[in-house]
Amino acid sequence: MKTVSLALIAKNEEAHIKNCLHSVQNVVDEMIVVDTGSTDNTKQIAVECGAKVYDFPWTNSFADARNYALQQASSDWILVLDADEILEVGSAELIREFITGSPAIGRVNIVSKYLDNGEVRYDCSPISRLFPKGVTYTGRIHEQVISSLPHRMTRITVAHEGYFQTDKTERNLSLLMKELDEEPNNPYLLMQTAREYRNRHDYHTANQFFSRSYQYATKEEGYYPKLIVDYVYNMMKLGQLDEGYIVIQAEEERLAFFPDFHFLLGMFYMDYVLGDIATRVEKLPNIETSFLKCMELGERKELGGVLGAGSFLAAYNLGVYYEVIGDSGKALKYYRLSSDQGYQKAMDRLRLLK
Repeated sequence: MKTVSLALIAKNEEAHIKNCLHSVQNVVDEMIVVDTGSTDNTKQIAVECGAKVYDFPWTNSFADARNYALQQASSDWILVLDADEILEVGSAELIREFITGSPAIGRVNIVSKYLDNGEVRYDCSPISRLFPKGVTYTGRIHEQVISSLPHRMTRITVAHEGYFQTDKTERNLSLLMKELDEEPNNPYLLMQTAREYRNRHDYHTANQFFSRSYQYATKEEGYYPKLIVDYVYNMMKLGQLDEGYIVIQAEEERLAFFPDFHFLLGMFYMDYVLGDIATRVEKLPNIETSFLKCMELGERKELGGVLGAGSFLAAYNLGVYYEVIGDSGKALKYYRLSSDQGYQKAMDRLRLLK
């Protein structure tokens, strides 16, 4: 039977690492923890959980630390987690299912909690985390797997909470700038830098990096749909609706498959029409069309994006749209649909309308 090692790097993660290791200890054959300089009880907790713990001096490169952890693993396959992540219950069978197939790089659905205007939401990212021994990483930050093997989506889900209401932008930007010194026109690094500035609410600087990423991207990158969505949302923050409209027009056909792009369109046309009702009122039906398209496409975890963009969030926004235009029957229909999927704002709206 093929064996699996957990490979994890950590520094000062005493608040999270126990839950992480407990979630995986009965799933893998060994747990490798590489500590990069903890001053808290991270290492002691890892040992108590049954992990093999190694020290590795921090070199300002996540890839260096991860590759050292991979070298310590003795199993046929490697599962990579961060200390602030938790493997979903029931994953053992899903891992076995994947590793008994032909060799490939397994993408895992990483679900990250974040705040959007005071509301907790969840972003899904398919990230390569399960692969045969011998694969390595490159990159100081947002490190990427190096392998000629095909990348395939697994059915494994991991909850990530380490970035929720924390600020790691200073560390991340420092490493990204070092990478950009070497590859100034790398669209992936430019996009990640833009996201860090966006997380700081520095939308003007973020826009400069999003613009450059858009300029240098080939449009074939797996992250390209998310780049476009993030770029246009950032322009909306700056009130640059005309510029955003140009990008939307250029990408509408290419991104027709992506629920989050249609969700963006619905939100964009709300702002776009309200910004100049006299000249843009003919775009009003685009709001309805966009959110209906989200519902038609449904949730597409393999593409990444915001949880609910193809279901309860789209349904809620349709309810809002119909309520505003005076179609109470349709408003109630879509509020109920959203409420049935557990969305609290839809439940609140229904109580008010009764």
